[in-house]
Amino acid sequence: RPEKVGKEAINKWLFNTPTVDNFLKDLMEKGIKIDGGDKLGKTIIFARNSDHAKFIVTRFDANYPQHKGHFCAQIDYTLGKDAEGMIDKFKKADGMPQIAVSVDMLDTGIDVPEVVNLVFAKPVYSKVKFWQMIGRGTRKCENLFGPGDDKKCFYVFDYCENFEFFETNPGGVESNAVIPLSQRIFRNRLVLAEMLQDNDSEDSAAIRKESLDNLHE
Repeated sequence: RPEKVGKEAINKWLFNTPTVDNFLKDLMEKGIKIDGGDKLGKTIIFARNSDHAKFIVTRFDANYPQHKGHFCAQIDYTLGKDAEGMIDKFKKADGMPQIAVSVDMLDTGIDVPEVVNLVFAKPVYSKVKFWQMIGRGTRKCENLFGPGDDKKCFYVFDYCENFEFFETNPGGVESNAVIPLSQRIFRNRLVLAEMLQDNDSEDSAAIRKESLDNLHE
């Protein structure tokens, strides 16, 4: 159960430089590549919180200075209105960032078919949420590796023993963690804007604009 491992102990391990450096090394060496094996495929790293996401990006930039500033980026509510723009960039097959370090923003509701690597850098206790997160890698993507060479699978790098947890707790357990109301409102507004993006009606455009304007609040 979540209470068996203290929050402080989990944070100490997750915010540890060797821990982050090692899983980034695993990802860069063993993750699914595109462009003939020259570039890591689209990747989502699920971080514990905003500080953790920032720490991961900092360690990536330190270890891979040739990619610093564009390849790996934090995507969470702290970006404000810029979060939607960053998600749009990530969703573009040839756009950057290639690695999105997400705090709840890419767990559900936003599809990026090109995603081929998922990194669990945090424990997840909700079975429903866990499988929604896994679902980020299940979207079909044609010609990802070249003409007629479609996406066939995706990799999961699980550094918090989530699979083992759900083997012994098939139904999951309720976590005591509560997402702040302001963060939940922000995320819901962003998801609504994403859903309305492809709708051409004037009403949808007006609602989407209002939702995006409200992200500043």
